[in-house]
Amino acid sequence: MGNQPSHILKSPFSKRTCQKTNKKRKALSIHDVDTDDQSKEEQGHERARTVASEPLLTTIAGTFSKKRYKPHLEEPTPTLPPSPTYTSNDMYTTETIIVDGRRYQSYNTKYVLPNDDEEQDRLVQVHFIYKYIFNGNFSAPVHDLLSGPVPSTRRNSSGLSRSRLKSETPTPRVLDLACGNGTWVLEMATEYPNAHFYGIDISPNYPTTIKPPNAFFTQFDILSPKGLPFPDDYFDFVFMRQVYTCFSHLDWAVVIKEIRRVLKPGCYVELRDIDPILKNMGPTTYKLFEKYPAFMKERHGVDIDWAKSMYDCLQQIGQMTNMHRVVRGLQCGKTGPVCSLMNNSLRAGLYSYRYFFQTNYKMSSQEYNRIVDKVVNESIDYQSYFNYYCCWGQKPLYDYTALQKVKAQSTPNLRNLQRDIVAGSYVTLPPSHTERRVSLHLPPSPTSTYASMYPLSDDEGHIFGQDSVSDINQFIEGYED
Repeated sequence: MGNQPSHILKSPFSKRTCQKTNKKRKALSIHDVDTDDQSKEEQGHERARTVASEPLLTTIAGTFSKKRYKPHLEEPTPTLPPSPTYTSNDMYTTETIIVDGRRYQSYNTKYVLPNDDEEQDRLVQVHFIYKYIFNGNFSAPVHDLLSGPVPSTRRNSSGLSRSRLKSETPTPRVLDLACGNGTWVLEMATEYPNAHFYGIDISPNYPTTIKPPNAFFTQFDILSPKGLPFPDDYFDFVFMRQVYTCFSHLDWAVVIKEIRRVLKPGCYVELRDIDPILKNMGPTTYKLFEKYPAFMKERHGVDIDWAKSMYDCLQQIGQMTNMHRVVRGLQCGKTGPVCSLMNNSLRAGLYSYRYFFQTNYKMSSQEYNRIVDKVVNESIDYQSYFNYYCCWGQKPLYDYTALQKVKAQSTPNLRNLQRDIVAGSYVTLPPSHTERRVSLHLPPSPTSTYASMYPLSDDEGHIFGQDSVSDINQFIEGYED
């Protein structure tokens, strides 16, 4: 992956003309994906080996192929169908730079972390930490929606089989923003085969061949001025996680508004993230992180307080209802599988930040290695922990902003009518006008479920066993071709 040459990616959303003489290159529309007649591309995916999804943090290594998939950057095949309402001319590149043996993407200067194999392995660790601490891949009530109708050939009173009724039911669509290496999409697509899962990310580190047939990926910049490449009210569930290093304070509003636009009325959005500042820090750790927020904001335009602000953003900017929030801590420690995984994740994260900290603090590589060792040891001695945030909300069935505009426009007309009646100038109007009423039903008051607890550790009851962690580590190490 890291040794392959970098080339310009063809835009996955560029227009393609469908000609009879070139049927094999005929582009798929999003509506083609939703039909029961699968396209040739999907039929090819069916023959590919799918990623199995076992219960939470159980034997994972054996469910994956014995070959770790490495994305082919030179000839990517677009696996996310183009939107019927939007064609992007943006060109994203796979051009990278190598610094101290680590590979970085060169398109987005805000993102300071590498995108090499080592980073992808770390993100797999991060995936399992989120899955463990929040007891699953999602918290919003979308299980029944994603499960879909149960396949059956029994006839109902109208003579239609349930399988026929199932085919007439719209396929649920799920969007994973900033999907990274696609681990969340792969697991969800395997667990819910009746739904379609779309993952987009600025770096093409996701699989394009070995994946479930209902998983689709493409390279795309979430902050594109043209917006997300999907129609309004298109997705049944939108998910975003681990993006605290990606956005400025102003970017938050852009992303939340786009999420609201593509989310169907009555459907849910869920956000998960981490407060990257350790709690109960030792002296060396404090010195390292003291200027970290300021450096990120001043030199990269990134506000790392996203995790603590995303609930308010969803509620105020996204105007979501039925809001919920969960905050949990995960503690570093000396013994146990949870502590071991947390310590390894902390060390790997600090190594990913090597270029950032060495540049801003003007230190050598050897000096930084010593600091990393001290930080990890201090986190154990001081029982340091990270806070993880999760919030979800529901898009209202009605657009209250639009109703407010309708009410504002209709109020002067109603007042003029009342004034004419009082003055004796009776006006005959059609019933549709004289009986017009604007009833504005305000959304229910948001309910916040705020779960605060001591940081989780190996002293707490959990389903982590030594065998499970060994399997996770084996999966993270991966398999080479």
